[in-house]
Amino acid sequence: MLQKEQGYSLITTLLVVTIFLLLGLTIVTAAVQHAQFTTARVDDVQSLHEAKTELNEALADFKAQLSAPNFFVDHRIFTPNQWDQFLGTDSSSPAENTIAGRLTARYGVNIVDESGQYAIPKNEVFLRALRLSKRFTDGHRERTVERLVFVTNTPSFLKYALGSNNDVVLNGGVYVEKGNVYAGGHAYASNATNYVKQNGQLTVASPNAGMPRLSPSSVWYTSDGQLMACGQTTSCWTANQTRFSMSGNWTPVWPTDVVEPAPSAKQENEDFIDVDFDLTVADKLLLATAISQTSDSYLANIQRVQEAADKTGALQRLAVALSNQWTRITADQTTPLEKVLKQISKEKPLYLDGNGALTGDVDIRKDAANKINQWLIVNGDLTLNGPTNSNHFINVYGNFIVFGNMTITGNVKLDASIYVMGKTKIYQSRIERAESGKGVVLLSKGTLDLSRINEFDNPSIRTPNLKGYFYTDSSATIYAVGSYLYIEGGLFARGNGTAAPDADVEGLVINAFRGQVNGDNEEPKQFTPVTDPLASRLIVRYRPEVLIEQGTGLPFVNRLSLVVDRLEVK
Repeated sequence: MLQKEQGYSLITTLLVVTIFLLLGLTIVTAAVQHAQFTTARVDDVQSLHEAKTELNEALADFKAQLSAPNFFVDHRIFTPNQWDQFLGTDSSSPAENTIAGRLTARYGVNIVDESGQYAIPKNEVFLRALRLSKRFTDGHRERTVERLVFVTNTPSFLKYALGSNNDVVLNGGVYVEKGNVYAGGHAYASNATNYVKQNGQLTVASPNAGMPRLSPSSVWYTSDGQLMACGQTTSCWTANQTRFSMSGNWTPVWPTDVVEPAPSAKQENEDFIDVDFDLTVADKLLLATAISQTSDSYLANIQRVQEAADKTGALQRLAVALSNQWTRITADQTTPLEKVLKQISKEKPLYLDGNGALTGDVDIRKDAANKINQWLIVNGDLTLNGPTNSNHFINVYGNFIVFGNMTITGNVKLDASIYVMGKTKIYQSRIERAESGKGVVLLSKGTLDLSRINEFDNPSIRTPNLKGYFYTDSSATIYAVGSYLYIEGGLFARGNGTAAPDADVEGLVINAFRGQVNGDNEEPKQFTPVTDPLASRLIVRYRPEVLIEQGTGLPFVNRLSLVVDRLEVK
């Protein structure tokens, strides 16, 4: 009996040992499998991380290639076809000296041109939609990380309703009805009423002009994301005989005792694509003369202007040299210039060696049916004198390069791109789009002066009276205290190292009042503040369509920029 019990105990012991052995083997097997799975998962995560890193490094390399100060000239890229050859995206095996070949060889990143999916006319523009992708292993699957990139050569200033590469100062109740504001330097906002009297005396008036207002969808982009403000009216500025100067009452905090809400201020992270004014004028002169951008003559002339110490002189010499291929016109005291222009052929660019004044309708289109403008080059000053009767306008169709100063007065309807090497003054004027529906893009290398426009007008029905985009390579000071300006388009003052007129900052300075202003002896006399933003005496409504309308007349840029979409894993 004892032997049987001992046998049962042995069997039970062996059974327990076997169970524990199997359980241990199971645990060990699970641990090994888990370790193998963890190792594989770590490898997959590491593979994904490496793919993301290499894709981002490829993007940084691509961006660095495009950021050279004179990218187009250095790489001799002047046509969309040359741009595609440089990209190498149309080749199944791109060479290493192309962007596609370089990124594939260095980072294993593939580039596919998807411009066709966005209806981009590749033979006409430099805009491209490119998809960059990098393969990686996820377990037993091949996956990709991707980023869609848009490459554009549109000048950055054309993206904003108001702005400057340097400082932007908005004094008073300016209203940005649509669009964004850009300050490459510092941004300032106050409720001060600053203006200049007829005798030239700089005046800081006591009425509250209102703080600047931006629409709910508008953003004020600055270099550091900050906006300096002052809500103390007469304590924000001091004035002497020559300029307004900021007081010490400005802070990075929006005033709490004003009715206007603080605008949205953000740091601008995109590259600013600047305009090269002189190369733009050279480019327009050569293209107007039908000199191909791929020709040796075009490249030699562009480089000659680029390397000249006196670029204005180099451009004038270029114009004189090209003028034998243009139609010369002669203006005299007896025959109005617009009549002379009407009687001559528009097949070639027109050249006026001297000053000119236009007082009637002007049409220098070489193809009116297809709305193609011809160029008028003026080696002197040009004045557009429209009628002052509110119901009458002169219509001006054509593109202009003016080597002197330009003045626009009266009522003018414009379909034009205008480049002015000197100063530009627009006063006692109303500018509309021409009957074609197009507007004006006016770029001035010298200062831009907008003044005495609809002075002491207090309209009950507010409609734009300046339709177009206005740019100066210099600084600018705009007064809309007595004047009434409603800009449909945009206004930008690049700033070229000199202070804005009547101010101690470089860039764009705007002085405006929100409400009614009545005059006495041509001086602002009675101020009636109004809280409605549409009661502002300077309203800006951004209109990007003008950029498309004046396509061939738009400025020349030396660089391209990347607009990068979010990263995707597929």
